[in-house]
Order: sequence, then C-alpha cells, then structure tokens
Amino acid sequence: MLLAYFTPLAQLPQGDLYFDPLKLALIAVVFVLWALFAQWVDKDTIAVNTFRILWNLVVMSGGAVAVAVALLVPNFLIGILSAVVVNLVVMITYVVHRNGLVQPQDTVLTLAHLQRIKEQGLAGKKKQAKEVKERVRLRDANERPIGIPTDEIEREQYRLCQDLLFDVFWRRAAIADLTPAGQATKITYLIDGVPTEQDGLARAEGEAVLLYLKRIAGLNLEERRKPQRGKITVAMGENRTTVVTQTSGSTAGERLRLRVIGPEGSHKVKDLGFTPEQLEAVRQVMESPRGLMLLTGPAASGITTSIYSFVRSHDAFLQNIQLLEYEREVEVNNVTQHLFAPGEEKTFTSDLLKLIRSDPDILVCPEMREREACTLATKAGGEKAKVYVGFVANDVFDAIRKWTAMVGDRAPVAKGLAMVTNQRLVRKLCSECKQPYRPDAGTLRKLNMPPDTVLHRTPEPQYDKHGNPILCQACQGTGYVGRIAVFQVFVINDELRKIVRSAKTIAELQAYATKAGAVRALQTEAMHKVLDGTTSIQEIVRVMRQGNGATSAPVAQPRPAPQT
Repeated sequence: MLLAYFTPLAQLPQGDLYFDPLKLALIAVVFVLWALFAQWVDKDTIAVNTFRILWNLVVMSGGAVAVAVALLVPNFLIGILSAVVVNLVVMITYVVHRNGLVQPQDTVLTLAHLQRIKEQGLAGKKKQAKEVKERVRLRDANERPIGIPTDEIEREQYRLCQDLLFDVFWRRAAIADLTPAGQATKITYLIDGVPTEQDGLARAEGEAVLLYLKRIAGLNLEERRKPQRGKITVAMGENRTTVVTQTSGSTAGERLRLRVIGPEGSHKVKDLGFTPEQLEAVRQVMESPRGLMLLTGPAASGITTSIYSFVRSHDAFLQNIQLLEYEREVEVNNVTQHLFAPGEEKTFTSDLLKLIRSDPDILVCPEMREREACTLATKAGGEKAKVYVGFVANDVFDAIRKWTAMVGDRAPVAKGLAMVTNQRLVRKLCSECKQPYRPDAGTLRKLNMPPDTVLHRTPEPQYDKHGNPILCQACQGTGYVGRIAVFQVFVINDELRKIVRSAKTIAELQAYATKAGAVRALQTEAMHKVLDGTTSIQEIVRVMRQGNGATSAPVAQPRPAPQT
C-alpha cells in the first residue's frame, strides 16, 4: 500500500480511474492550507503595515512552485513533501519578517503565542473595543469627507489618527515628525519653531497612523522608500486647515511628516512684522514698475512665507504674476504657478527665460540654485519687470555679497537691485500669561533704554497643592503663542547703486550705508518688538544666537493633553 505513494499521481489505469483519489485529496489538503495562509498574509500585511503586494506575490509564487513540484515530480511522495517544504519556507520567512515589526505580545508561532493559545484558546480573549469618536473632521486629498470606518482594523487606525491630529492642533504644532525607532515610534512636534519631544507610540501604532494617513492623502501605499507628498484637510470648529503629508524612507523604516499650513498661508505684507517705518519703505518699492527684491534670511527663517505674502499683496487681476518654483508650498489664488520639472535639455534657467519672454509684470522665484538664473533675474529686474527672489543669507550685506558672486558682475546687480530684506522669526509672548517686569539699571544702560522702561517675559512656573504644574491654556505652558518676523530692510537708491557698483568690498558698502542711515542692525530692529511687549529679550538673544530661530535639539516638555 505504501509503495503506491512512490508512484506518480497520473499512471496507467488499474481500474476505471486514471489517478489515485487519495493522492489527489492529499494535494487538495495542501492547497487549502496554502490558500488559508495566503488569505491571512493578505490581511496581516495591512495590519502590520508591510509590503502587501510584494508578499502576496511571494506567497502566490511559492504556491505555484509547490503545485508544480507536486504534479511534475515523478515520485509522488517526494513531490508532495517538497511542495510542503516550499510552502513552509515561505510561511516561516513571512512570520519571521512580521514578528520583527510588532510588539512581543502580538507575535505568532512563537512560544509566547503558544502560551496565549493555551491560556485563551484558539479564538483568544475578545479585545475590549476602544471608543472611536470624531475629534477632528477629516477630508481626503480629493476633499471627500472621511467618516468613522466600519472595518475593525481601519477603525483602530482612524482612532489613532484622531488622537494624534487632535493633539497636534491643541498644542499648536506646525510640524509633527513620526520616526521609527526600534519597537517604538518617536514623535517630535515643532511648536513655534522649537522642536519638542512628545510621548511616542508603539511601532505597530505608529505604522497604523502612517498607513491610514497615506491612504487618505492619496499616496502610494506600496512605495516605502521614495519621498511622497500629499495633503488632507482637518477641521476643528469652523476652522479648516490644510495638512501636508510627507513620507520618506530611512534605514529604520518609513518616516512621516505632517506640516500644518496655519494662518501664514494667507498672510500679506502687513502681517509679516515690519515696523511702520519699514512697511512704508517696502510699499514704495512694491509700487515701482521694476526692480529686483531679494528676500533673505537663514534657513527655516520664514523666507518662503514672506515671498508668498508679497505675492498676495499685489493685485493679481490687474497684474500678470508668474511664479516658478522647485516645490509648490501653497496655492495662491489667481496667480500662475509653474512647477519646475527637470529634463535632459531642460533647466530652471531655460524655464525662467521662457517666463521672462512672456513679459510678466511680476516674476517670483522662491528659490534660486543656478548661477545663470540669478543673472537672468537680475537683468529682468533692471530692465522690464518686478522680480522677487528668495535667498539664504545672514544679513542684507551678506546677501548682496553672495548674489554678486552668483551673478559675477556688479554692474547689472547695481542696476537691477531695488531692495534687500533679511529676517528672523521670533516667538510672541502669550498675551494671557506674560508678566511685566523692570530690568535692573545696568541692563537698561546696555540696551540704551530709559531707567523706567517696563518689559515683559514668560511667567514663573506655578504649581497646585499636589505639586502639578498649572498651565496656561492659551500657550500650554510654553509662554509663547505664534511667531512674527523681525526684519532688516535695505532700500537701494541711486546714490547707493553707485556705491554697490564701485565699492571694492562689502565692508565698504556696509560702512557707507550705516553712516547714511540707510540700514540698521537686525538686533536694533528686533528691540522694537521687545519694547512693545511682543516678545522678550531672552527670545531675541536665543534667535540671534541660533541664527535660524530654532533650537538645535528637541526639548522634552511632557504636558497632559486635554480630555474631551
């Protein structure tokens, strides 16, 4: 009887059948077990947020190979055992992979799993369903409303996203970074320009949030390495806010960044932080028919926000405004925005040249990376259009030095340049809890202030009778709410153009402009914000020292979230 299993499945008939029914039944059992495993893998890849299509292909390929081996190997017993081995190899490979992505209590086919089965049975204890409620209203990339899902897995993903997004908005975070770190997901918020570490999530929970947000943002779920960018809309009360969703691969896993487009998404020039004197000078330059305006600052100092604010301050119905961008940060109504896409014979300079030849009234480039493009923008500003360019520099004179080096000739720079600004972002003191104080006489003398000057600062920490901190609900205990820009403004007149053209060094230009009162130091301009109570001396010192207005390392500030 046993020898019959060493013969092929198909053979010369000994009776009415051309095959052995028992052999065929054995193959069917192996196939059904494989099918159940394949179905589980398809669902499990979603739950653990791994490569669903890839693993489905691996399992399908393994099943096809197993069937081929079982049918084609002449010796049936060897063939069926080989088919079982192929499927076991695929199964073990997947199980090892998925167990590395989850917490120990969620692993399968391990000693801990067997112990759970022994204690709870095959079905396991039914998990108590967590309450799922809508804390913020969501819309996907196509502006379709997102309701509470009915699927159990999606409901949990939805709940985690609701908790995260509500916390992001309650704490006023402009950016939320979710970074995989071993078996956990690290969460860092950027609140008023300061990175702040928050309580993290389990790795599986972090990946559930990532997967759900990718889906509703219209991103490719299978792409886990290349950067992707989408958007969703989040509403709290009557306020609707766009949240840019960005993902990228890393050696530790896929990262997620959420960037909240706050009020700065609708700012105009008057909202940026210019002093009244500066604003008047800026508006006069904006009304001129041509000229090059360099809007500069260190990285992450709000240059892009300033660029868009200048664009919104022009009448897009009466003027032909053209933007050329490497990346589109926000949409500007009634303005033509061109997104640069590199090609074999296509450069940013060639695209810029086409726009200049179309005779725009205003030409805007939030970023410049090519020397030839700088030369074109300078020439256009001097001859035919108003040109705004974003540029990284430490102050207005550093900006002129770098720009002249990019163009390679001082003559066109002197002819085209109309204004240079440099900026920093400073945090605004919380209007609800800021405290007035009178600095000591020595400090006031150093700051050249009257002896009766009253300034403001963040409040001293307060605690309840149990020793818990009492937090201001407006600022969540940081002492600051929002940011505003501090500007250095240098308007170039005809006399200064001669100096720009003839000066042998930037120091010579700086000495002349300072003596003539054409420009003041950024620190001097920043003190206006201290005197009127907008910010504190400590904040000005921090920003000027840091350069870009943000600390170099995250600050751990655990604070309880509100219960709703």
